[in-house]
Amino acid sequence: MAKILQVAVMFGSSKLANSNFSYDDMSNGVEQIPQMKRELPTRKFCLDAFKSNMYDVLIIGGGAVGAGCALDAATRGLKTALVEADDFGSGTSSKSSKLLHGGFRDLEQAIRRFDRAAFRRVQSSLMERSSIGNLAPHLNQPVPIMLPIHHWWQAPLYYLELSLYHMLAPKGTKSFEYVSAEEAVDIFPIMRRGDLFGAFIFYEKQYDDARMCLSVALTSARYGADICNHMKVENLIKNKDGNIGGAKAVDQLTGKSYKIRAKIVINATGHLSDSVRLMEDPLAAPLCTSSWGSIAVFPRFYCPENVGVFDPHTKNGGSIFFLPWQGHTLVGTSNEVFDEPGTTSVQPQPSEREVQCLLDGIKHFVSPNFDVRRCDVLAVWGAFKAMPVESASLNNTLLKNHVVNLGPRNMVSIVGGTWSSFRMLAEKAVNAAIKYGNIDVLRPHSVTADACKLDGANGWSPRMFIRLVRDFGMEREVAEHLANTYGSNAFKVAVNATSSGKGWPIVGKRLHSEFPYIEADVKQGVKDYACTLVDMVARRLRVAFLNVQVADEILPQVANVMGRELKWSNERKAKEIDDARRFLNTQMGQLSEDPIHLSVPIKMSVQQVQKYVTHFRSLEENNTGYVTINNCCKAMKAMGVKEVPVDLMHNVLRDIDCHAQGKVNLYEFLLLMSAVVQGDTEYLRYAKICIDQKLMSVSNHHPHTVPVERACGGL
Repeated sequence: MAKILQVAVMFGSSKLANSNFSYDDMSNGVEQIPQMKRELPTRKFCLDAFKSNMYDVLIIGGGAVGAGCALDAATRGLKTALVEADDFGSGTSSKSSKLLHGGFRDLEQAIRRFDRAAFRRVQSSLMERSSIGNLAPHLNQPVPIMLPIHHWWQAPLYYLELSLYHMLAPKGTKSFEYVSAEEAVDIFPIMRRGDLFGAFIFYEKQYDDARMCLSVALTSARYGADICNHMKVENLIKNKDGNIGGAKAVDQLTGKSYKIRAKIVINATGHLSDSVRLMEDPLAAPLCTSSWGSIAVFPRFYCPENVGVFDPHTKNGGSIFFLPWQGHTLVGTSNEVFDEPGTTSVQPQPSEREVQCLLDGIKHFVSPNFDVRRCDVLAVWGAFKAMPVESASLNNTLLKNHVVNLGPRNMVSIVGGTWSSFRMLAEKAVNAAIKYGNIDVLRPHSVTADACKLDGANGWSPRMFIRLVRDFGMEREVAEHLANTYGSNAFKVAVNATSSGKGWPIVGKRLHSEFPYIEADVKQGVKDYACTLVDMVARRLRVAFLNVQVADEILPQVANVMGRELKWSNERKAKEIDDARRFLNTQMGQLSEDPIHLSVPIKMSVQQVQKYVTHFRSLEENNTGYVTINNCCKAMKAMGVKEVPVDLMHNVLRDIDCHAQGKVNLYEFLLLMSAVVQGDTEYLRYAKICIDQKLMSVSNHHPHTVPVERACGGL
């Protein structure tokens, strides 16, 4: 109680120093922005513009903050250019938890530390989240989040935190509520009842991160910014006075170089920002460090359709969340590994160890009667989150989750932040660029907080999909997808929808029966700067993030549609399919042919391999390339494994049979035998049984455990 009173006295009754905040207010005389200047320009148009234009601002990086900078600058009347080495949102910006966080975890830490600055940060995040809702109402929606209570003393603590959280939020934000343990289990049936005391339900906002990033970039282009993806900056251009005057960028699709001139450059490359800063100053001290997080995708039955769960204090000392998203369930933890500055990868790859950690976390959280299966993992991804390096100037406060840095040669670098704060960070970066670049600007204040909407937001309503169903004869699910993806532009997409060849629906031929994506999505994706097959299946369509096996299945079909639009040769289409499968395999978990596609090689002698291949062929039926699970059991008995508990065998064989088809292929069979021979039992329980029972002789045994890693899978 004393702490509660201390908090109340410390922050007063003025809604926690609300008067110290200043958000864009159109009543202050800020000019309303004009209508969008133009239709979306082609990529070629932007490339040609780079050759001749002198820009006020050049932005390097097309993630959330970079795209936000382009929108902020363009709506102020600045001549703006943006280049991205890969695709818009291809990095961390498309690999988030899909929640616009208000900062509940930060609030918890703020109360414990009595950190006034941290309270301001939470309030700022909540206000920014409201601004983003106004910016793109069709791309975000509220989602209730259940907060389990495991001990009675957590109830008053969570009540205080949620009360403050609601008090800091803008007016009109839906309040939280308490539910009993029985009600909580009714809402989330697979949750472990155990010591559950009850739960609170509060509200966050959910969104499609890749589509949001793309929409911000496309809207900036319609306001006059020249933007281009797959343009990698090779080096910076310096003026006679030594200051930065632009950049030399190379088109990754053609190999052509472009010199892009600008009065000032904004570096918004996230966890790679230090590599760009070294181009400006080879002696620059690291500004950025990173943390790592991964998220796995499961079928929808792992979570209620419209309610998520967040447990910040699990029994194993970590945290875990379950979130419904596009008919699937996202599961992740906040256990992140901090990376050394400068060691992050451009193409991060999640490991099998992380998948197993997620599975273990789920097993601790759900009811013992719920069967958590490795084969339920449909996709997995990981990303580096950039944050400023701690230094004396940052004072190690929760407020400093981002920093705007002015380099010695007049380049502005922005590091850190979250999706909830991207608009504010972009505003700060553009303010710094205007100040340090001495740029004359039509509108000195940002208008993205309340006067600007993304392309497609005007004219959208939650019931707009009904018109699509009636006017075009579409399935409801397809119509909802178009309306919630393109907003009011959905009608332009629907016009290009092909006939289904059925009585109903009339139009809207699906690319795959399980997903609402249609061929018209692909055609629109090409107009929206999708240059590669990866751009399409990962960020124009989100299928790569939802089910990589389905993504692999539709690659040829999508490549054919893109090939017609972009006039690809057969060789180019084949290359795109190969590149896309490599992406799915390394970054998203493509295992359509080899469910246990581990990066560790099969370490057996030629004689041993021949022996097990012969054994496999003797068990194989009708040259199908597979052996049944029953035949695997026979193989184990032939190797001397006896009296394996039935339940354990059932679980092990199900883990092996990742496709749930009752069979395994030659690669899987050899890999399992290799694991037995090598003693690699960290994840392969099949091999572990053989060794733990000590019923076979292990040859060529290594004294250490060989790490088993793979992109993902269980498909």
